[in-house]
Amino acid sequence: MPDRAVRDRLLGLFGGILDYPGENTLEQLRLAEECVAADFPDAVDLLGDFRAVVADMPAERREEVYTAIFDLNATCHPYVGYQLFGETYKRSSFLVECKEQYREFGFVAPEPELPDRLSIMLHFVSECGDAEVADDIIEYGFIPALAKMTKTKEPSIKDAVQSEENPYSSVLRALQVVLGQEPQPEEPIIDHAGDTADVR
Repeated sequence: MPDRAVRDRLLGLFGGILDYPGENTLEQLRLAEECVAADFPDAVDLLGDFRAVVADMPAERREEVYTAIFDLNATCHPYVGYQLFGETYKRSSFLVECKEQYREFGFVAPEPELPDRLSIMLHFVSECGDAEVADDIIEYGFIPALAKMTKTKEPSIKDAVQSEENPYSSVLRALQVVLGQEPQPEEPIIDHAGDTADVR
């Protein structure tokens, strides 16, 4: 297992990969692949699966795929509080707690994004420097949220026809490996949300 500094750097790189696609996405992916190579061979394979799908995509297409998976597919909504609590007052309290912790550690979350977005929380954990805070977020936030985000939903007949592979599930499952969890089976996209989620 890597030491805490390596783990924290890795979580920051995963945060970069799971940010909205930009010019640095593939570079963050390359660095993450290098960083997991020694300790997490399964994660290397999973990140390689993701690279195989997205590396040759035009930037606009990568953005479309990202939006279809994370914004239009309720299973994969990339908000830790939403995955833990749904749209309830508990999530509202969780959002407030996130903001308070960010303020305490001088972490500036991008506006206008909600503070419980997985990529933002990964960046925070990688930078906060507080082992207890980081471990609590990993154990009680990331691990259960990722279990829900990667859980395979039983498709209906209609879904079975329309399902497409979700390339980001490989990233989420690689993150599970890094966090010491058994990765979930591959997650399909259940419903094209207007036939926009084809990842080819």
